[in-house]
Amino acid sequence: QFDKMDESNRWMKTDVKEYQFDIKDDSKSYNLIFEFSHVYDYQFATIPIQFAIESPDGKVENLTVEVPIRDASGKQLADCSGDVCDLKYTIKEKTKLSKGTYKVKISHNFEAAPFLPNVIGVGLEVHP
Repeated sequence: QFDKMDESNRWMKTDVKEYQFDIKDDSKSYNLIFEFSHVYDYQFATIPIQFAIESPDGKVENLTVEVPIRDASGKQLADCSGDVCDLKYTIKEKTKLSKGTYKVKISHNFEAAPFLPNVIGVGLEVHP
């Protein structure tokens, strides 16, 4: 699932992205991956992202992560094609998930403005 921003390329702080997925096979391990598309030469080295993962039993796991956009040498970590860069950040890797419906809320806690600039879109990928 992927949500594109409007033409202003601003992800508003009030715009909490919500995703839902079903696990039918609990014998596998799953990867949860945050997808972040941004304009080329993004101005920040990291971005503060919050994840709230609600499991089928109603328990919520809250994670706050400084998602890296650049490595220590300043090189962009995303795959770029023209002006569009796609970054994938693994939230959970090889994790056992019980059967049922999961809900994930993704938001940001960028302090400098009421929006995160130069964002083309965000999404969530779930696969074994």
